[in-house]
Amino acid sequence: MSLSSVQLDPYLLAKMYTQPIIPEEKQAGPVVQKELPKVKYLGENQKNILLLIQNENDAYLNDESFNLLTNILNACKLGMQDVALANVAHYTALSLADWQKVIPFSRCVIFGIGPDQLAVEAPVYQLTTFGEVTALFSHDLSFIGSDKTLKGRLWVGLQKLFNI
Repeated sequence: MSLSSVQLDPYLLAKMYTQPIIPEEKQAGPVVQKELPKVKYLGENQKNILLLIQNENDAYLNDESFNLLTNILNACKLGMQDVALANVAHYTALSLADWQKVIPFSRCVIFGIGPDQLAVEAPVYQLTTFGEVTALFSHDLSFIGSDKTLKGRLWVGLQKLFNI
């Protein structure tokens, strides 16, 4: 019996050769872009400064924390027209890189949010640069308002961040 006379069932052939005999170039599938939400923020962001807070109870801040924030901004010679205040409680899946895509900013102060929640590594109260963005991580405004040591550490960081 010669090999040329052997006949194989097509089903059997398909089972024998699960991969192509001649390898093909594999093409990468289309890159799926993450759908980023339209982010609401307080302020006009005239100086491209992002302030991130986390508050599940209010849209942004309660009166006491907001007064502390405006005092901090005034000390830095800034106002709400200069910044964008965003609450990450409404956008928990966004990393710092995602925030850069939805709100233009070059400097960022982050109150009460851990660096790991924004998918970065950074120490508290020390300036950290991520690409073209300089960020300062701080404790929550409610803690800062009641602790003079934390206020001092924040002020030192803000002086460096805003060249005061």
